[in-house]
Amino acid sequence: MGRSQSTSVITGRRSAHLPRGSAAGTLGFDPAPDPGLKNALCKAIEPELFYPERGDHRTAALAREMCAQCPVIERCLANALMEEGNASHRRRFGIRGGASPKERYEIYQRTAQTALPVAAPVATPAPAKARREPVRCGTRRGYQKHRRNGESACDACRYANAAADRRLRATGSTKEAAA
Repeated sequence: MGRSQSTSVITGRRSAHLPRGSAAGTLGFDPAPDPGLKNALCKAIEPELFYPERGDHRTAALAREMCAQCPVIERCLANALMEEGNASHRRRFGIRGGASPKERYEIYQRTAQTALPVAAPVATPAPAKARREPVRCGTRRGYQKHRRNGESACDACRYANAAADRRLRATGSTKEAAA
């Protein structure tokens, strides 16, 4: 494992599944997009190295070794933890900040538990619901109450319901226009 003097790409042995021939200037994405990570070594390395296949321990070890030499490893790990939030280890990918997805999940769990407040939160009472007006005859709600109670609706309620139906067909709302 060594650093080439003529280029900024770190070299080393890789597993056979990693493609060869990608130059540092032709990466498909920036592995270290955070401006605070502009000095990250992974910017000059093929990104596939940091996303080893499951069970490919050699490639993962090589990626961890690269991370160990990086000057911004702590910032990278903090950035990864912040971006991934409370996602499970199955929803985290790659070696970031020198840690595997499972290790980052465990770090997140430990830090989330220590960040919890010591005192139990005080339960605040729910705001009281505003009471609705009682149902009046001569309204659509009055008509609906008559129907719920199995009564025949009074003329005022039938008229109000018919007017609401006409408004619904004409305007798309049963509400009367504001004056």
